[in-house]
Amino acid sequence: MRYFKLILPALFVLGLVLYSFAPVKVEKRLVDIPYGTPTPRVSLILYEAGILRNPMSFLLLHSINKKKLEAGEYEFDGFVFPWEVYEKLSKGLKKVYKVTIPEGSDLYDIAKTLEKHLICSSEDFLKYALSEEVAKKYGLKTHSMEGFLFPDTYFFSKNTHPLKVIEVMHQNFLKRTEKLREELSGKAMTLEHWVTIASMVEKETSKPEERALVSAVIHNRIKKGMKLQIDPTVIYALKRKGEWKGKLTLKHLKMEDPYNTYYYYGLPPSPICNPGLASLESALQPAEVDYLYFVADGNGGHNFSKTLREHNRWVREYKSVSR
Repeated sequence: MRYFKLILPALFVLGLVLYSFAPVKVEKRLVDIPYGTPTPRVSLILYEAGILRNPMSFLLLHSINKKKLEAGEYEFDGFVFPWEVYEKLSKGLKKVYKVTIPEGSDLYDIAKTLEKHLICSSEDFLKYALSEEVAKKYGLKTHSMEGFLFPDTYFFSKNTHPLKVIEVMHQNFLKRTEKLREELSGKAMTLEHWVTIASMVEKETSKPEERALVSAVIHNRIKKGMKLQIDPTVIYALKRKGEWKGKLTLKHLKMEDPYNTYYYYGLPPSPICNPGLASLESALQPAEVDYLYFVADGNGGHNFSKTLREHNRWVREYKSVSR
């Protein structure tokens, strides 16, 4: 009888352990683990979602393995054991979604796209993407990651930390621009200046045949000490202030802002968007022309000029067509 009393608690504990570590049958269930969630809360989320029989099984596994758990959205299906759940979270085997960042997207555009797909909040992304400290981490001599997050199609999971998104996109930038950066090393131009020029080219024209011409105008005006007078730089200045309403006015062109290339000489402090390869290439290889001006032609393209007199003629023609 005495031995039975000693064995009974042991059998109870053994039964509880076996029950806790027994598999749970689920049918395609998604579980969101927000970034920054402490491990005890993670175990409760999984338990409340019906993925674990007992949250203590997950905590016991974590106390033994002590692995870093990744936030995100996880999918479970069929018979699921606690150690399989732990392995999935420790390896970051998340459900991923296709997210496309178009060429010419700026950080504010990217933030909206990420939030729309529930990857991370717009506010959180901008907090890190606009951080000078984050830019310094990647060796950039600029105050944000603008221009250095490559526009492409990505696969991210929901609730991905913004720093992870930035890391993936910047590493893609380094990979995709490797050959161009080798070419840049032979030019009298810094990485930051190169990408800044490419970002202006990207924003000024969508026509492939015009990119090298727009690049030439920018390079030529810099050499002559002329103001660049690039409209998209003013738009970017307004975006940074939260004042962009979709229409540029003469008042905006007179705004005292470091990004306003109508007000200040030289390049803006940083890129104004994240350019694609074609614009990056044209920034390195401008056309060998003497153009100093360009204006929209009313048909989606531009008319280029060598002199102000010729430019003004094109401006008058454009205004007469656009009325």
